[in-house]
Amino acid sequence: MAYKREWQRPLELDRPTWDMLRENNIYTDSRRDFRWRHCPDKENGVIHAAVYTVMSYEHADDIQEKDFPLSPEGLSEANEWIESKFREFVEENPDRY
Repeated sequence: MAYKREWQRPLELDRPTWDMLRENNIYTDSRRDFRWRHCPDKENGVIHAAVYTVMSYEHADDIQEKDFPLSPEGLSEANEWIESKFREFVEENPDRY
């Protein structure tokens, strides 16, 4: 997919490392109105991934969430899911970009 603006490129650098999540750190980031979150849950062995817009996670009313295994492979799957949601958001909201 060709992006009109450089910041619309796939999420190449905006991802947490496995070391960050392995230490149980929550990772959040955003690109314009699109926000994403990785929340490791060691007790249940999952990464809670979420995407949402405009507001903070605690106040957003459009959160989409999905769980992935708490592993390097699970992190890769979570990143792919978030990237696909970002692409959907850009395609569905061209006026916001």
